Amino acid sequence: MSRKPIDKQQPSQCRQAIWDEVRNKEDWTFTAKELDVMLDASTIREYLAALAKAGYLQVISEGKRGESNVYRLINDVGHEAPRIRKDGTPVTQGNGRLQMWNAMRIIKQFTPVDLAFNATTDEVEIAESEARNYCQALHRAGYLSVKTPAKTGLKGKPGSGQATRYMLIPTMWTGPQPPQIQRTKQIYDPNLKKVVWSKVEGGAE
Repeated sequence: MSRKPIDKQQPSQCRQAIWDEVRNKEDWTFTAKELDVMLDASTIREYLAALAKAGYLQVISEGKRGESNVYRLINDVGHEAPRIRKDGTPVTQGNGRLQMWNAMRIIKQFTPVDLAFNATTDEVEIAESEARNYCQALHRAGYLSVKTPAKTGLKGKPGSGQATRYMLIPTMWTGPQPPQIQRTKQIYDPNLKKVVWSKVEGGAE
């Protein structure tokens, strides 16, 4: 099979494609060459090595003289590919958006304050400003509807105003991975594997 150039793949797509193949292998035993994914061979080997260091895989036979290691999956944590660095340590960047994305589906309607509170865990704390920015981005991209617009409070009466209350549009739950706000001022949905909103174009594609 011809391999799609690595620069055409999102990092999360690379991990997920490899992880899906690992979980599909009979007896969960395989070599890197047996994984049928359209990625550069070095990328596959690198992620497998990281999974082994993190305790997801076991090396049951080390390859010699150019041969591939034989791995076995020993810690199946479900569909979503583990987000780890080369040394096997977990990647926490982006976990906040994953937690917010999951919380949106559960709590139905929310203000940024509600979302930050419900998405915060012992490991990752979500700031109100972070929740507000993510809500605004997903609203622009068509994922969220505004149930109650923001209301400016009366002067001298603290608490008389109200924050925008959002709701995740049910049909816009595209999958388990959170939409990503990219540096290029666009929103990429890893579940759909496409850019769904671009500031340059001013709307969804």
